[in-house]
Amino acid sequence: MDILIAIGHILGSIICLLVFGFVVLLIGGWETDKVQKQVAEEASVALGVSVEDLDKEENARKLLKLSSDKFSSELFKNRLSDLCGLIRTVWGWLSNIIQAIVLIAVLWYTVTDGTENAVYAWFLLGISILSWLISVIFSLMCKLVTGRYPGQAKAARKVAAEWVKNNSELIDPTHE
Repeated sequence: MDILIAIGHILGSIICLLVFGFVVLLIGGWETDKVQKQVAEEASVALGVSVEDLDKEENARKLLKLSSDKFSSELFKNRLSDLCGLIRTVWGWLSNIIQAIVLIAVLWYTVTDGTENAVYAWFLLGISILSWLISVIFSLMCKLVTGRYPGQAKAARKVAAEWVKNNSELIDPTHE
């Protein structure tokens, strides 16, 4: 019976961890959509066109110039945002590594020392929640200091570069 309880603790904590991870992904997707809408609204106001008209060809150059100016790597706040994005990425990797080590340790000690150690598998969920909370607080601090979320400027430059690559004829009509 002890072995079933141990398996229940380990599997239960892993299932809860996966559910929590899925919820975090949903929240992240919602946040990304919200930030994209906010950036589109800011661009709309700056260019004096409606949000729906931002996708029109005649606004392509102005939108690209605005994006280039706003998210330039020359601006300190954008460099700081990029650094914060790197730190947040490393933090996520570190959190996953720590969780893997804890899971391996719990499995090891459960098998070698006794099934009562399986209850420590619930630390996985605690570590995940704590890591996520620290990441959210860090992201909000970055937003407060720089006006950008961690990595937002770099992501915007990447999207702009990809757009230019795929739509060079809109930028330079003589380009073939």
